[in-house]
This record gives sequence, C-alpha cells and structure tokens, in this order.
Amino acid sequence: MSRVVAAPRWLVTGAGGQLGRATLALAPEHGVTAIGLSHAELDVQDAGALKRALDELRPDVVLNCAAFTAVDRCESETDAAERANALAPRLLAQACRGQSLLVHVSTDYVFDGSASQPIPEDAPKRPLSVYGRSKSRGEDGVRAAEGEHLIVRTQWVFGAGGNFVRTILRAAGNGGPLRVVEDQLGRPTWTHSLARGMFAAVAAGARGVLHLCNEGIASFYELAREATTEGARRGLCPKVEVIPIPTSEMPRPAPRPAYGVLGLARARALGITLPHWRDALAQYLDAEQGGRDA
Repeated sequence: MSRVVAAPRWLVTGAGGQLGRATLALAPEHGVTAIGLSHAELDVQDAGALKRALDELRPDVVLNCAAFTAVDRCESETDAAERANALAPRLLAQACRGQSLLVHVSTDYVFDGSASQPIPEDAPKRPLSVYGRSKSRGEDGVRAAEGEHLIVRTQWVFGAGGNFVRTILRAAGNGGPLRVVEDQLGRPTWTHSLARGMFAAVAAGARGVLHLCNEGIASFYELAREATTEGARRGLCPKVEVIPIPTSEMPRPAPRPAYGVLGLARARALGITLPHWRDALAQYLDAEQGGRDA
C-alpha cells in the first residue's frame, strides 16, 4: 500500500553517475531528503548489504541508478552485465518489498527498434543486445518481486560526466569534420529534466512502467549538429562540419535500435511534460559553460 509522506526520504543507488548526481542536486527543490550511495559505498549486487542499508536508512523511495551502461563492453563482459543489470535490480526489489517504493531506471534498448511510431509502455520487449537483454531481465526481476515499484524507461541521457554530447564537443575540439549516424532515432534526455520528471511521477502516484524523456525526436546526427552549433556559440568547441552517415558505415559490437523513440502518452496524462530536447540541451550547455554540475 502506498504511503503518504510529508517529507519523503529517498535513497539513490549509483549516486556517482549522471542521473544520481542530478537527482541529489535537485532533491531539495522538490521537498525530498535524498541520500546518495555510490557503488563503493553500497554494492547493489550484495543482498546482505542492501538489507543493512535499507534497515538503517528506512527510505520511503529507493531510486536505482546503478547499472552497467557501457553498451559495447556488455557484449564481451556478459557476466558483469547480467549481475549489474539483471541480478542487482531483482535483489533490490526483494529488499524493498513491504518497505520502500523502488524506482528502477531502464532503457529503450529493451525494444528491437523496428517500430515506426513512438513505443508505448506495454509494447512487447525484443532486445537486440546483451545490454538490452540484461536490462529487460532487470525489469522482469523487479516485477517478479511483487513489491511497490515504478520502472522508468528513458534514453539518450546526457548530464554531468561522460555522455554523447560531451564526447561530440571533445571531438569537435580536435577538429572536424565529424561523421555521425543519422538513421537511429530517439529522444535526447537531460538528467536534470529526467530527475524532475521522476520526482513528479512519484508524487503523482505512478506505478508500473513509465516512459520519461525530453520532448522531441532526433537522430544522433541532429543531436551532434545542435550540440556543436550551440557549443561553438558558447565557446565550448570550435564550429565544425557534421556529416550524416548510415549506421552501416559505423559498425559497433552491440546493435542499436534504429527507432527507439519512447511514447510519452502516459507521462503526459499524468501532467508530466519535460522540455523539448533542444531547450534541455541549451540549459545543459549553459551549465557546462558556467562550470556548474550539469
């Protein structure tokens, strides 16, 4: 049964990552007391450690940001991917059952990219990669625990730390032109927008599965072109040419969904609409320019 809490306490696992850092930074403006634990402070693959942490901290909400997200490395490090992305969420869901709401972060990689319209939450999962399969099994483990949970799927995340946008800006600094794939589509999502959306979703009582992303659709080429154009305006990189190429010209170990655009109808029905990705990117670059934690 859901609990009404005047000043909710959140525990954020994987707190050293992009989304964990954003969530901790934004918690006060949402009236949330957030405690962050990095991997070094809490191994989410250790059932005993999870139980001790939850017994000690008694969080109302546990946000699981811990994951193995190096998509290509997952293809060769399958055991590590399985432990981090499948085993750990199941253990965490079991530890939370009857005590805390688990908010678990998942991905569009649980789909095969064959859609032609934004993908709803109840679409069949058909992951293509080791990463996608491990994340799909993580979702299944959370559901199987039969505790109170919210699985948040998102995609193309950028924020403080390593991400596609920062990689593109660094590459632009080394000179152009840059060759970027144009036939993969998704919703670029800023960690600050996503964190705000998750606070709103929990406050609205959302449970089950929810897609949360910034509005708008882009290819990686369009995202790279916007990032370099706006980055150059802010002095973050020189202006360089960005050349669109097909995925076939840039093979990677892990297959990517060609059309991973997540449908946002459920979030909109809850009154949760995140800014357009271009506006979110501009805010992110402003923070980068100002030397703030983006």
